[in-house]
Amino acid sequence: MHTRQDDNKVINQQNIYDAGGLSADDPLAAIKAIRLEQLAQCRLKTQKEVQADLKKINPKR
Repeated sequence: MHTRQDDNKVINQQNIYDAGGLSADDPLAAIKAIRLEQLAQCRLKTQKEVQADLKKINPKR
């Protein structure tokens, strides 16, 4: 039998997943995790741009 409590459990699990596994009890940790993810994405983008620029300069690589 499907209950409202089951719905709440699913919603809570999804919220935890969306927050990177962090609980809303520690919002600063959640913000830190988000910023670290953004930094990782930025570094990856920069690395790809540098590699593309190096290939333009030295296409033999």
